[in-house]
Amino acid sequence: MKKSRNISQVEQTPGVIAPELPATPEPLVRPEPDRSRTPRPVKRYRYRFSPVIFGALLLGLALCLGGFGLTTWFFADFLSGGNLSNVFEWLQYGLLYLASVGIGLFIVAVLLRSEYVLTDRTLIVRLGFLRSRTPLENIVSVHLFRGANKLVVYFDSIRTNYLVIVIKESLYNDFIHELTARNEKIGFSFSTPEEEEEITKKK
Repeated sequence: MKKSRNISQVEQTPGVIAPELPATPEPLVRPEPDRSRTPRPVKRYRYRFSPVIFGALLLGLALCLGGFGLTTWFFADFLSGGNLSNVFEWLQYGLLYLASVGIGLFIVAVLLRSEYVLTDRTLIVRLGFLRSRTPLENIVSVHLFRGANKLVVYFDSIRTNYLVIVIKESLYNDFIHELTARNEKIGFSFSTPEEEEEITKKK
């Protein structure tokens, strides 16, 4: 296995190779940022949905549109009925509209605004309206599984050990280059299909 640091098996995530971390990690030393270095431009990488997930999102959007139309049909019937003093009916239609519009907007946002953003100091993961930020200094290494065609970033965080980067395979090398160029302490390693198969057999 080609590596830039020690690699070991992770018990809690079978089949995943991760950088070997000491049992009692030393306190992290946060170096002062090099302000003399020319900032690199922000890089964006679109999230790549699998066909199943993409189809499920489109189906969900279609259901929201259908629900909106059906609610409108019944609401028009309610208005023409003349019983406008029924508070329960108003509440019911309000909630139905809120659910169909809210879920629909969330799905559209996920389809249009899901991406990874690399700045000089942060890795930002956007999923629609949701967003998470990870300082680059908290990233230990990045590993490319050539057999499984997966790119994985490993953190020093206790709560989150790793993150699978789901982008086009043709962008893997560019992502690795941009990430390690922004923080030279981030290690890079990769494993071949043969090595991954051998690890699987040893389980």
